[in-house]
Amino acid sequence: MSSRRLRPLTLAVVVVLAAIAPSLARADHTQESTFQDDQYLLDSSTPRVDHTLALLSELGVDRVRVNVDWSTVAPDPLSRTPPPGFDAALPADYPAANWTRYDRLVKYAASYGIGIDFNVTAPGPLWAMQPHAPTSQAANHWSPSAADFLDFVVALGTRYSGTYTPPGAHEPLPRVSYWSIWNEPDQPGWLAPQWRKYRGKEVLNSPRLYRAYAEDAYLALAVTGHLSDTILIGELAPEGFTTPGAYTATTPMPFLRALYCVNGRYRRLSGNAAKALGCPATGTAKEFVAEYPVLFDATGFAHHPYYFHHPPSYSAPNQNFVPLSDLGRLEHGLDRALAAYGVHRQLPIYITEYGYETNPPNPRQNVTPAEQAEYLNEADYIAWRDPRVRSVAQFLLYDSRPNKAYPPSNLKYWDTFQTGLLFANGTKKPAFSAYRLPVWIPSPRSRPRTRTFIWGEIRPGPHDALQHVAIQWRPSRGRFKTLAAISFLQPEGYFTTRLRIPGAGSVRTAWRAPSGHVYYSRLVTVS
Repeated sequence: MSSRRLRPLTLAVVVVLAAIAPSLARADHTQESTFQDDQYLLDSSTPRVDHTLALLSELGVDRVRVNVDWSTVAPDPLSRTPPPGFDAALPADYPAANWTRYDRLVKYAASYGIGIDFNVTAPGPLWAMQPHAPTSQAANHWSPSAADFLDFVVALGTRYSGTYTPPGAHEPLPRVSYWSIWNEPDQPGWLAPQWRKYRGKEVLNSPRLYRAYAEDAYLALAVTGHLSDTILIGELAPEGFTTPGAYTATTPMPFLRALYCVNGRYRRLSGNAAKALGCPATGTAKEFVAEYPVLFDATGFAHHPYYFHHPPSYSAPNQNFVPLSDLGRLEHGLDRALAAYGVHRQLPIYITEYGYETNPPNPRQNVTPAEQAEYLNEADYIAWRDPRVRSVAQFLLYDSRPNKAYPPSNLKYWDTFQTGLLFANGTKKPAFSAYRLPVWIPSPRSRPRTRTFIWGEIRPGPHDALQHVAIQWRPSRGRFKTLAAISFLQPEGYFTTRLRIPGAGSVRTAWRAPSGHVYYSRLVTVS
């Protein structure tokens, strides 16, 4: 049965459980370590996928995020019409082979104790898109049908409910209990058109589209038994433009305000200003909350706070940008948007993508591999300091290779991501060890009679056992000396301490794994 006919039932489920969802979403979580590399987790051979998960497990990764590309699962994605008799709400109506890479991942990840974040997103099948996209590149994410997207998420939620046994299988697939809705809807490569004409004037369009997709995905997950799962909205990129254009990236703060139907002062829109953004022109605040519960009851708001050419502590001069150092802008905007509807809740922030591209291999980047290691550690420290951040992220294990469809002189040759902890050939960057044992000293100066604050993490340490770490120092010439041995019990392996550092030199942490192998952090120079 098509989920178009399930929508009234879905709404009933949401209404009945509305009192439950907010309390679940407000639960206090420790920060998880999320990792993404779809090429090696989805698009590789089974031995390669297994090897990748084993490596991530050794690094202490808690969860992997993967894009569930609608067009990858859908039948006849290049056709303008779906197959005859196809019911998009039934997982068995999709080609069995199209589910294979996702089925494999949920099974293998479970064997390593690694969680899954299914980010359900475009590209989608052409039969679910509006026609007349300006280019073939835009056709698979051009004004997608919200009803068709709802059907797809119903099929997805059913298949990974923990009770679904595929045809021919002997046992149910593992349950997926962590979802995020649409990748970077403020970027035209994922959702278009970003702007549209309304009464002869260019107005933002992507927030209007995304509001419908987020709500329908939420309804679909509710009706398939996932309402108490982790459900994230947002997934925004940190930069963009405020100039109109169907294929122009939108900055996150205007996107956020348009999504919640508020103006620049965070007052509810009405009349034509509301209609232009697909918002109710009349009605009460409670009616809007009831119509779009996902905006208020989602577990959290996901964000990708990249700022490639600057260290993590650098604040963006453009107030509409939200890199890591400026998460407060996003948090403040969310608080004011919800308060405009009488909802006084602080949505947690989930960092689901992050990283730094390096030179080498990309000669157009300005961050060295050593700086990448340092920046990733500082980023983890900044996120740790923010009580609203529930997850930190690393995008890519291996560098993407350049796009050889173009000559090296063409900008598109390096239009791929070189954010890996490993070079494309598997050689480790300094960031590999830095990711495993992050360490950060906010003020790396040795002062007589003064204790220096040291923050660190044993990312792969056993989360249910006492952990031990040594803080070591060496002068510019000489050997390392252990300044302190610290024992602590913390679910995600974080520790802090204050120590007197004897003088200028280098500081590192050392940790003995249960296997007996001793791992070291990167070196922090102390002056």
